[in-house]
Amino acid sequence: MRDKTRENGESQSEEMPLPVEETSVDELLKLISHQRRRAILDLLFTHDRPLTITDLRNEVVEKEQDAEITEIPSERVKQVQISLHHVHIPKLEEKGVVNYDSNRKIVEPTEKLSQLEPFRDHL
Repeated sequence: MRDKTRENGESQSEEMPLPVEETSVDELLKLISHQRRRAILDLLFTHDRPLTITDLRNEVVEKEQDAEITEIPSERVKQVQISLHHVHIPKLEEKGVVNYDSNRKIVEPTEKLSQLEPFRDHL
């Protein structure tokens, strides 16, 4: 909620629309606070289709290391995959932004992802 000052100096409350249903602004900011989650969201927006965790991992680690995947130590690549699988993708799934099939290793955007479109330039 935001206070708006009227011409007579009185404060008037104005409801601000939330981009993801039933998600507070604080929760939304927390969701996009980590660079890896922002990278995942940006990749899903860009490709506009389900992606494998391997695809996401490769692109995230290349961006973080500013290098080709073949030039990055395998231990670093593995660390990124573990954090995506155990931390970042589950947080996005918890808020309903993605569906994650851990058996098939597929991350699929949901309709709620499109509600984050206004924030895309900030990812």
